[in-house]
Amino acid sequence: MSNMDEDDKPTVVLDINALKKQKLKQEEELSNLASELEFNIPPQDDLVAMPSSQGTESKVASSPTHQFPVILFDFASDFFQKSLAHFPTGFNYKTIKTLADLNTCLKSKVFQIVIFNYDSNPKAVNQLCAQIKAKMPTTKTLIMAKAISPEKAKVHAQTASGAAGYYQFPLEANKIEKELIRIQSQVKKIS
Repeated sequence: MSNMDEDDKPTVVLDINALKKQKLKQEEELSNLASELEFNIPPQDDLVAMPSSQGTESKVASSPTHQFPVILFDFASDFFQKSLAHFPTGFNYKTIKTLADLNTCLKSKVFQIVIFNYDSNPKAVNQLCAQIKAKMPTTKTLIMAKAISPEKAKVHAQTASGAAGYYQFPLEANKIEKELIRIQSQVKKIS
């Protein structure tokens, strides 16, 4: 083993400004894509075909008890794909990764919940939640994050980007189920 002087050790040079510019460019692209979502709503039918993650379609009744669609939006991450086993059973999950797929799901007029991982891209989640809240009355949003205290959730809920529900990690099936059912019950009270 030889003693290396500080000057002999390999160094890594990062161009912080270039990294910041790249991140800003990616966020601007996402912002532009998010603003281009169509949000077209088809006429309501008794049964609506929802594409499943395997590429086949499954029928979802328009007045299910716990079988409503739950869309796990895995934009810029694989979090939901990797952690689906930690979610409660009895819901019609669909994991999607693109804004085009999200737009397709949002065309449904049945009650559904879109779950976002806030930690993966807060700016995108805020933009999408605001658009869904303003334009999609049958779709509710749930934000999951590492550091979303009840106080922070209460403040965020009052903003244009506010979600119908909030969940702080780690994932626990029984707690997730309670939050999904709570959101559904709030919608039923309003109807």
